Amino acid sequence: MGPELARTLLIFTAIDFSSNGFHGKIPEAIGELCAIQMLNLSHNSFTGHIPQSLGNLVQLESLDHLSNKLSGRIPSQLTNLTFLEVLIFSQNNLVGPIPYEKQFNTFETDSYQGNLGLCGFPLTKQCGSGEGPEQPAKMIREDDGGSRKAFFGDL
Repeated sequence: MGPELARTLLIFTAIDFSSNGFHGKIPEAIGELCAIQMLNLSHNSFTGHIPQSLGNLVQLESLDHLSNKLSGRIPSQLTNLTFLEVLIFSQNNLVGPIPYEKQFNTFETDSYQGNLGLCGFPLTKQCGSGEGPEQPAKMIREDDGGSRKAFFGDL
């Protein structure tokens, strides 16, 4: 009988590369990990733009890029991530308007802290004219318990 070959698990659902001292650009190929649900690249020294290919990770529930040196805009392709529950881009050098479609309507200001060049909802810094489409109107509704909650809708 010949030796048995060990099988390598080809589907990873979580990848945690946090605090590893990685530097350079985040590879576009990371967008090919289509079954991934959690990606943590926090506390490294990644530079450059957030890859647009991350918008292909439609199963993603958690995306953490906290404390890197990322620059540029947040790609609009990330609004394709409709299962996203956790989003952390804090402490980078990101600029421009924050996408506000789909799941991006649900994230609080702490997802973006420390990026002085970002603007738009949910931050108080408004974008200048020509930086992005007009933001949706904020509406208030009362839930069954009588408390008021903000929500956003296409008007």
